[in-house]
Amino acid sequence: MSSQSVSNDTSKTRTIDLDLWSDFVCAHCYYGTLRVINAVAQQPDPDVFKLRWRSFELDPRPAEARPKGDLYDYLARFNGSREAGRAAMEMIGAIAKSDGLPFHADKARPGNTVDAHRLIHLAGAEAPERQTEIARRFYSAYWTEGLPIADHDALVEMAEKTGLDPKRAREVLSGDEFADEVARDLQLARRLGVMGVPTVVVDRQWALSAGMPMESLSAQLTRLATEAREA
Repeated sequence: MSSQSVSNDTSKTRTIDLDLWSDFVCAHCYYGTLRVINAVAQQPDPDVFKLRWRSFELDPRPAEARPKGDLYDYLARFNGSREAGRAAMEMIGAIAKSDGLPFHADKARPGNTVDAHRLIHLAGAEAPERQTEIARRFYSAYWTEGLPIADHDALVEMAEKTGLDPKRAREVLSGDEFADEVARDLQLARRLGVMGVPTVVVDRQWALSAGMPMESLSAQLTRLATEAREA
């Protein structure tokens, strides 16, 4: 991705778009997305940044096509064995806990995340101020409470607790509303070269790993904000 030319308007600081691709069953995304949120909040002028949650599906297969068993049975297909999968989760768990996040991979219940992503788009359309809250609620529910990420009743309850209308959430889940928005996010990710998550794309031009250390991520955002002011 090449650097984007900036606006010639020096009368005000331009807005910097941060498109955040992540998936709720991605352990690195659990702590990485929080680092992005915190790095933005710690900026002298956080309003310079416009954060958009983007959908990414690590495994788009429906339930009937997915392997059975717990998280470690699932990870064994990618890590070679249950033991290797457990070791990987222990390493990620140590990172999450160093960031102050509880992490209970033993409770995780793998599932398709498209419906959760559709509710994120619902929040973006009807209650954008709650979008980050509901996204973080989904992460916490999956990685600390063992709630089923693909279950409609569980999703509606989580949405309600973050202030979304439960009737509206169930209406969305009962049909295919916002499915096109999820698909467009996936297409945009491919077009921009986003192959893994968590990833932040700045102004649709270049990418940052959301999993980098907080100090590095915050420094990158500070540099971006400085360049925006000087443009």
